[in-house]
Amino acid sequence: MTDPTFSPGWRSWYRRVLPAYWVFLFCVTHFPELQLDVPIRAPDKVAHVGAFGLLAFLFWRFAQTVWYPLSDRFVLAAAGSLLAYAALDEYLQQFVGRSPDLVDWLYDVAGIIVVLGVLEWQRRQRRSGRAGGGLD
Repeated sequence: MTDPTFSPGWRSWYRRVLPAYWVFLFCVTHFPELQLDVPIRAPDKVAHVGAFGLLAFLFWRFAQTVWYPLSDRFVLAAAGSLLAYAALDEYLQQFVGRSPDLVDWLYDVAGIIVVLGVLEWQRRQRRSGRAGGGLD
């Protein structure tokens, strides 16, 4: 069963956007030393948090279009999968003239954990609201 709050159009959108974004993210993280010319300190670290946070969000929403309701263990499986991918992504960068960086991976982890944490918190709030009669 899929999440009834998604219209068929949104289900289709999430199912298409996650794979496309994941390929885009892989390509962008493997270009030799991209420079971001923006007026913030450590823009590459902000980019890591944002890019992998968005990946986590799209991963969660994709899963909701396939498995609804998400199980209590889903957040752990999603975190494990995404953290492993982020590590693999950093590792593979050495083959395209970049170097793996533990600090970059930690920023990837931060983006993933924050987004998954918020989504899991929302899922539990909705579930407890339904179980307790809601806050209407």
